[in-house]
Amino acid sequence: MKKLSLLLLIVPLFLLGQNDANHLSTLTHIKVKMGHEAQFIEGVKMYKKCYAENGGEDTWNFWRRVQGKGTVYAVTSRMDKWAEMDEERDDASNKCRTIFPNFLAPHMEESYSSITSFMPDISNNSTDPVDKVWVTYFKVKNPTDFMAVVKAVSGQVKKVEGDERAYWYDFEGGSKEAPDYLVAWPFDKFADLDKDMDGVWKVYENEHGKKKTEELRTKFRNAVDEAWSYIYNKNDDMSKKE
Repeated sequence: MKKLSLLLLIVPLFLLGQNDANHLSTLTHIKVKMGHEAQFIEGVKMYKKCYAENGGEDTWNFWRRVQGKGTVYAVTSRMDKWAEMDEERDDASNKCRTIFPNFLAPHMEESYSSITSFMPDISNNSTDPVDKVWVTYFKVKNPTDFMAVVKAVSGQVKKVEGDERAYWYDFEGGSKEAPDYLVAWPFDKFADLDKDMDGVWKVYENEHGKKKTEELRTKFRNAVDEAWSYIYNKNDDMSKKE
């Protein structure tokens, strides 16, 4: 069973449709009350310890958002298929569930949960664990044009560099304010962001020229409604591995 028991205590997940991507992910953003971060962290660690000691096998990653308003964590966990959501909560999560209302909920201001599907055809092939990611979210008004541009640029990057640079995810439903896609660029340390390297548009331009690149960028801009980005730093003490 791979569904994240801790997240199921936080907020129910609503499922829409079926996707043929390699796997699904649950993604929950938690805004922590001002001045409560230390208590929230200890509550997560308490749950993690209890769950492991009772033989719990589910895994999850806790990511702290670097920028933006307030203190926000993103919690991610993988599912191989929708059917895993039909499984009962395991014994370990049942034994530890009282930790949530007593040691986690009092320190949370709000939470928002999503389900995403991985898009392997336009994503990096590496399965190595990462500790830091730059995530850009997109709300789009023309998905056909948007994905056509992404595939064209991604394909050029793969042709030149041997693999795509990032990981793409498609959101499965959500509110009117929810994004439609996200792309996550992994990096090892913050100093990596100081390195000079060609952006993906420049990689495309080197092969196809400025005119065609600008036409593609215009098509992309016209397809996007909104876009915003955050950096996330993984907290290993709050995450649970195999």
